[in-house]
Amino acid sequence: MIFDFAAQPATFIARPNRYVVHAQLASGEVIVAHCADPGRLAELLLPGVRVHVSPAAPPRANAPPRKTGWDLRFVEHPANGRLVSLDTRVPNALFAEGLAAGFFSEIADYASLYEVRREVPLPLAVKVYQSAATPHSRADFRLTHHDGSRTWVEVKSASLVVDGVARFPDAVTARGRRHVLELAALARACTRSAIVFIVQRPDAHALEAFRATDPAFAAALDEAHAAGVIIRAATCQVTTHAIWLDRQIPVCVGSTDV
Repeated sequence: MIFDFAAQPATFIARPNRYVVHAQLASGEVIVAHCADPGRLAELLLPGVRVHVSPAAPPRANAPPRKTGWDLRFVEHPANGRLVSLDTRVPNALFAEGLAAGFFSEIADYASLYEVRREVPLPLAVKVYQSAATPHSRADFRLTHHDGSRTWVEVKSASLVVDGVARFPDAVTARGRRHVLELAALARACTRSAIVFIVQRPDAHALEAFRATDPAFAAALDEAHAAGVIIRAATCQVTTHAIWLDRQIPVCVGSTDV
């Protein structure tokens, strides 16, 4: 995936809330940038660390004006300088690319697909996990095969790696838990479903649910695995110009690697 923006380095100053970052450009100008990753990022966004930002794209017609004029794209790991992508909008595009290239053949053979749709409302039968505050659950992808069968896919972005193991989530995610439980319900109804974790860095050899941070999500992932949901993870190689899928890594679910 080739990026359609030109990133420039900056020095991280502060993160007043999950979606806003203050940084200083090489010119000395202090800017406010949007952070798409809502995780804690406590081990990455340290004062003085180098980040990479890009000017925000012009807003679409009729879209509300943005509060930030920049986007946070990458951070250089404080310990080793390795580039980590922080744009949670990237993994869906990477999954689509990987699917077409045969990278996720265990989920679907691309040649067998009649249609690939994004952001599709889930069937009414699995909306038991919704509330009045979240009435419109959607799957990231719905794959329709030539035989009429379907595979529902949820893609998650991971950026935290501890001792070579990617951990998700790094902050409590009630929304993520709901998505996993809904896919488990689909699997119990004999409908194929999958969860794909995209680790936006190359240095993980496995992925596991971060039970200490979000035990409810970890329990939901265990439930999904028991129900037959396909669970996969992959790492990425990252530069300031492009990002691409590198290799699949095992996912530790309960006491099992999948």
